[in-house]
Amino acid sequence: MFKNYFIIALRNLRRQITYSVINILGLAVGISSFMLIALFVVNELSYDRFHGKADRIYRLCEKIDADGQGENSSSNPFFVARAMANDYPHLIEQTVRFFNFQSPNFAMQNGDKKFIERNMFYVDSNVFKMFDFPLIEGDPGSALSKPNSIVITREVARKYFGDENPMGKIIRYENFVNFEVTGILGDIPTTTHINFNGLISWKTLYQFMGPNFERQPIWNPAWTYILLKEGVAPSELEGQFPSFIQKYYPDFFKPQVSHHLQKLTDIHLHSKLDYEIEANGDVADIYIFSVVGILILLISCINFMNLATARSAGRAREVGMRKVMGAHREHLIRQFLGESLFISLFAMIVASIMVELFLPAFNNFSGKQLSGVFGNPWALLSLVGVGVLTGVVSGLYPAFFLSAFQPMQVLKGSFKTGASGQILRKTLVVMQFAISIGLIISAFIVYQQLQFMRNKDIGFTKEAVVIIQTRPGPNNNYEALANELKKNSHILSVGGMNDLIGKSHNTYEINYEGMEADKFVYIPALQVNEDFVPTMGIKILAGRNFSREFPNDDSLAILINEATVAARGWGTPEQALGKQFYTRNGKERVIGVFKNFNYEPLSKPIGPFALDMGPARFRQFQRFLAVRVEASDFRASVQHIEDSWNKIISGFPVEYFFLDDQLREMYKAQDNLAKLVGYFSALAIFIACLGMFALASFTAEQRTKELGIRKTLGASMGNLIFLFSRDFLQLVFISGILASIGSYYLVRQWLEGFAFRMDMSFGVFLFSILIAMVIALVTISYQSLKVATANPIQALKYE
Repeated sequence: MFKNYFIIALRNLRRQITYSVINILGLAVGISSFMLIALFVVNELSYDRFHGKADRIYRLCEKIDADGQGENSSSNPFFVARAMANDYPHLIEQTVRFFNFQSPNFAMQNGDKKFIERNMFYVDSNVFKMFDFPLIEGDPGSALSKPNSIVITREVARKYFGDENPMGKIIRYENFVNFEVTGILGDIPTTTHINFNGLISWKTLYQFMGPNFERQPIWNPAWTYILLKEGVAPSELEGQFPSFIQKYYPDFFKPQVSHHLQKLTDIHLHSKLDYEIEANGDVADIYIFSVVGILILLISCINFMNLATARSAGRAREVGMRKVMGAHREHLIRQFLGESLFISLFAMIVASIMVELFLPAFNNFSGKQLSGVFGNPWALLSLVGVGVLTGVVSGLYPAFFLSAFQPMQVLKGSFKTGASGQILRKTLVVMQFAISIGLIISAFIVYQQLQFMRNKDIGFTKEAVVIIQTRPGPNNNYEALANELKKNSHILSVGGMNDLIGKSHNTYEINYEGMEADKFVYIPALQVNEDFVPTMGIKILAGRNFSREFPNDDSLAILINEATVAARGWGTPEQALGKQFYTRNGKERVIGVFKNFNYEPLSKPIGPFALDMGPARFRQFQRFLAVRVEASDFRASVQHIEDSWNKIISGFPVEYFFLDDQLREMYKAQDNLAKLVGYFSALAIFIACLGMFALASFTAEQRTKELGIRKTLGASMGNLIFLFSRDFLQLVFISGILASIGSYYLVRQWLEGFAFRMDMSFGVFLFSILIAMVIALVTISYQSLKVATANPIQALKYE
């Protein structure tokens, strides 16, 4: 029996080769698109799950809130980890801290091999007991137990030592201290929110920061992870946090601070806290991609159903004959489902090849390192499951529909598909194009929002600004470097800052005029020099900028933004001048108010912000120079930057980048979303057009005599093309209306996640509908012309 089903299915495929190719191609594109999206989604959902104790590991987070100002931080003060481990040994098995001086990179060398290393962290010695990072050489229990010990990846080891055994070798750090290599890390899974090239022992910090650095209760730069004892619920530990705060924090700080736990496996997709180790993903994107994948697969299934029911008249006689010969309905259902699965099998094979071919490009624009289905048992099994499911879903309705034909009507020649069949096919076409147009609309709006964020005036100059990272410590020499840079006419201005402008910034405790003496608020701020404001093009609305003509500006003056004036209720910017601030630098007064600028990504609103200089002794820790250059000759400017660096700060490789490139990285997730939705929208419309082409071919066959009579009675070619195309274009237009309504509400919700967003225009929806109608018209144009130019005698000679 099954052999018979197989032969019949193969015979039908060969007999209707055009429909077969369209069916297989449509299903293959749908299945391959779904599999690519599934690989991406599974990768995102697997973050940090390779750790054997992941279900018991939590990150400790700290929230500071004073009069609505403060921070929701992913990090904590140094002392918290050890204090909690000591106070709650019945709840906590271990704690581990990560710290990097809030610096994106370190300068390291071995002899004449000098490099800027990214993603280096100081960690507690028990890091390998909590986390399953692959240490292939060295003792996990003691590799980081001594000062000046470092564990590096194989890639870093090859860079510094070549083929030599790196164990016990020396790497010099910031031309200041020697580190001994005590361990080698294997390939760290990419599915981790803690990416690093090396780990340095925590005890090393004491020689940099003194023996008491861990006692500081306010500064919170350490990412703290807690391993709960087995059977302990996170709520049990969180219940201890209020008493912990009362025990350890200063009185003024106790009402403002709180802690909570964050599950390790939730961080990548669900955490949007301040000072994340790296930019996380977004669970909303996972929902979007999942829906897109399912919709594309659904379009492919609709294609199959539409074509199967459209061909129902051609197979009615076969069904009638089989029933007369004794076939039961269940036999026919099995036959048609078998044919559907057979086609789906072919499509699955083609889809697997497509996945392998397009995976490199998919990895490139998604920023992933996904592997294909071959050699991946899970992915291969999933592909088979998707193929079988698609075959069943696609073939279920046609199987029941075709098997229900009455043999008497069919064999008498009185069988007609009827209006209900036409309504079904039209409904399926509307569904296909509604989904496709909805994806097109979404792609346009996501892209427009991305362009809006890239092109919006954010309140400071980001174009033609080169950022140089200086080296920390007493050998910073940033003033000498700045002076050397200014000697070149291509260098327009040079400003200093302790952090990169345009990203989340540290908050500082501030007591302002009129506030109770023992209270503080926390506002983000940058520590800058006198040249920062003109270099970055920040507009002063009232008062003045820091100036070398006023030597006491470094300790007595502060600049604030408009939002600070509004938040404090000080009236106009002019009225805020002279107001007193009490900061960690002492008593300072407002000498200027600057126009609001986006000091954080555009997803967040603009709040209070300050610019401060700080005492001269802190200048050595200003980590960045912002160099505004002439846009007409970047090459000469960059060459002068390199020459100046090598002249003033020898011994370290220069590290620089363009500010606009760095800020653009903040919107990489939106960029990937726009690309993915755009590409899959194109695939969706392609699949829908395959179905429309086949349906147009079927309609042309059914209406040959009608159109032949019309042509005989004098209908022009234009009239025939219009008549044939009208019904299809009407369906696409209806699809566009439905897609516009659904897309408007869904995309509006997505846009509400941005504090600054574009205004949706009606033109986007109209343009998307017009694109779909033009594509549909092109798709059916061949059949339209074929019908319009056919000789009517051929259609009517047997009448």
